[in-house]
Amino acid sequence: MGLKISEISIDSSTEKKPNTPSSKGSLKELMNKDIQLFGSNWGLKQKEAFYSELFVLLSSGLDIKKTLSVIASNRKKKRDQILIQEIENTIINGASLSQAIQQSNKFSDYEIFSLKIGEESGKLNPILKELSLFYAKGLKYKQQLVSALTYPIFVIGFAVLVVFFLLKYLVPLFSDIYKKFDGKLPKITQTIINLSDWLAVNGFSLFLILVGLIFILYLQRHKIWFRKSFAFIILRFPVFGPIIKKIYLARFAQSMYLLLNARVPLLRSVELVQRMVGFYSIESSLKKAKQDILKGKSLYQAIAGNPLYPQQFSALIEIGEETGKLDDMFQKLSKQYSEEVEQQTAVISSLIEPILIISLGIVVGIILVAMYMPLFQMSAGIG
Repeated sequence: MGLKISEISIDSSTEKKPNTPSSKGSLKELMNKDIQLFGSNWGLKQKEAFYSELFVLLSSGLDIKKTLSVIASNRKKKRDQILIQEIENTIINGASLSQAIQQSNKFSDYEIFSLKIGEESGKLNPILKELSLFYAKGLKYKQQLVSALTYPIFVIGFAVLVVFFLLKYLVPLFSDIYKKFDGKLPKITQTIINLSDWLAVNGFSLFLILVGLIFILYLQRHKIWFRKSFAFIILRFPVFGPIIKKIYLARFAQSMYLLLNARVPLLRSVELVQRMVGFYSIESSLKKAKQDILKGKSLYQAIAGNPLYPQQFSALIEIGEETGKLDDMFQKLSKQYSEEVEQQTAVISSLIEPILIISLGIVVGIILVAMYMPLFQMSAGIG
């Protein structure tokens, strides 16, 4: 067919897909990809495109079966085509869209419940549009998180490799020279030589321990203790902790907006967001909030005492509940925190680059000066 779904976009004055900066673009693009190594669930990009195409084609007057057929034919990956065809076949056998998506086991309760509400209320198209914009936002938050962490991790990793190379190959050359002399070496020189000797003996064992530790932590990544510890550490991480916190608060606010805007009851919305937000601190706070709401408290009262939520965040929720416009308030919070993250990430990126480069230069300089210092002293003595 001649229709190019990939060229169709949802027009919205408030929602735009972020453009990845050209500088350091290749590294960011690699880390931004939705790589599914373990598991078959669709990533953010696939779901954003799927809901966007559903909205555009259904709004143009096509029926659901023809729409799914068109979407499947425009998919490049065979597994995507098979999934969409399975959904289409389930609908042909008499199921609704929400039931077909549920039977595929590739979508969350959040999506299934939203689509079911849309079908029952006769507002499926607006729900599809909101889901598309939601996953576009999700991509944006992911890119913000990657942007905040990618470059520092890259530079620190590069610095470790440079220091390792100097200790492993350069320092031993000087050490062999100095062993031929009986003179006492400066303390800093001797310390670096001792570190190099220790690395030569224990370097491989240290590497195996680090790889094993990373592998064990990866296997434990879904355990409660790991997720709790990770959230505790990441929120208290200097400079980046507050940014990461705002990213997850923006995600929480955006999720609540979508559900409340679809007229999902508050308690059900909190329960669904708790399952999908993907951050232990917010999940645990929402679990407690859900119990408080069941006891008759408002959402504001349920989260007001939690230090995770800023006072302004809680206050705006209180205003939203009092005015009956809680969904609009969550939309404003999502936009506000997203913009703050963009601004802070840009500032930190511009500041941290020279700091990391200077720090790397200082470490390398100390090693080089320590190695050449005995030669300078011998030259001075001969002079």
